[in-house]
Amino acid sequence: MKTKVNKLKKYFNKMFVGLALLSLVIALIYQQDVQKKDVLGVIQTGEPSAVRFEALEGNYPSYKLWDVAGNSLGYGVMADASGYGGKLNVIVIVEDSGLIKSVILVDNHETPLYLKKVVDSGFLNAFYDHPVEDNTTGVDTVSGATVTSKGILTAVQKGIVQIGNNELGLHISTGSSIIYDWKDLTVVGLILLAIISAACNLRKLRPWVLVLSVLIIGFLTNASLTLGNFSGLISGNFPIMVERPVWYILVPGLLIITIVWGRNIYCSWLCPFGAVQEGVFYSLNLINFSPSANVRSRVAQARWLMLWLAVMLALVFNNSGIASYEPFAVFFDGRGNTAQWVMTIIVVLFSIAQLRFWCQGFCPVGLILNFTARLKRKVKILMKQKRQDNSEPTQCTQCSNTKCAQKDDLLSSHDKILIGITVLVNALILMVLIQNIIQV
Repeated sequence: MKTKVNKLKKYFNKMFVGLALLSLVIALIYQQDVQKKDVLGVIQTGEPSAVRFEALEGNYPSYKLWDVAGNSLGYGVMADASGYGGKLNVIVIVEDSGLIKSVILVDNHETPLYLKKVVDSGFLNAFYDHPVEDNTTGVDTVSGATVTSKGILTAVQKGIVQIGNNELGLHISTGSSIIYDWKDLTVVGLILLAIISAACNLRKLRPWVLVLSVLIIGFLTNASLTLGNFSGLISGNFPIMVERPVWYILVPGLLIITIVWGRNIYCSWLCPFGAVQEGVFYSLNLINFSPSANVRSRVAQARWLMLWLAVMLALVFNNSGIASYEPFAVFFDGRGNTAQWVMTIIVVLFSIAQLRFWCQGFCPVGLILNFTARLKRKVKILMKQKRQDNSEPTQCTQCSNTKCAQKDDLLSSHDKILIGITVLVNALILMVLIQNIIQV
């Protein structure tokens, strides 16, 4: 009887996994279709009076514009650049006189909170009546959303340089497209230090590497890996390599290292929020909080549901930044929506009682990296390991067999507390996702 029940459970598990993957594929196809935009519709977001256009030559789509009476409205150009979450696209309307009339953000994959800061600051309006020949001189980036505002600025510069040089007879210098940032170099150096230390098994260096990760990846660059980064990988929304090379080292680079090496080096050596949780636990833990391993394992399964839901929403709404529900921005940059603030406070406080509370029960990045690391290990086991005799009971750490599960039918008070906190945090994650959608 138990064998039939187990087979039925495995069947339903496979069916749910299959449906989840199928729904993600459908959402991805839908996203690619949404990205196909009507040219005139996009132009009219920047110049509502335009009813006719003529395509011009150039690296970026550009157009000569006219109104219904045949009067010239100047030029429109669509250019892209790299933001924090991937490519962002703008349309710039330039008058025949060479003044910028409007800048409209057409498409982006930024974290909604940071984009809102840029828009609310009036940054897009700073380009109004700016001479093209000045190449945006005097337009400053927005403090606290530097990468996003820099991406918009770079896209505008690309567009007006093309219009100025090709259509207005100007000679505007394009400058270098390769962007170096000393902060990015410190991140790369820290990654190399972590890889070397892990490869040489220099465990004594780990606390110091984690401290550096808090300072560099956490506070200095706020470059913690998020689900939004991996959502961008899935949808193909990559930043331009010469503009954000560090993104390729942090996201696909660390993912490839994890797959090839079979070790999740990021979570154990580089995650700044994981380091903070460790520090909180080892310095403040005075509580004997010991929920059963079975309950810990079961409540952590909700991570898969939250991961699937977040990626689905990011694909459907065509913005990978929506998927970023982690507490990292709140803790390291002091920015987040209301639900993120409440969630961060709860997670940090509960980290006093349980080591790496966020990592064990909620983190989607750790879930992805651990899963990819296990793939290689499982392949090795399947290739080398012979079938073992499971007739003798064995000691387990995850309480996955039915005998252990039966012993945990009666929940302890610690089990109930963990279940309650887990439900609360997952409810807050849902609220974060909803607020992210509203802010897009």
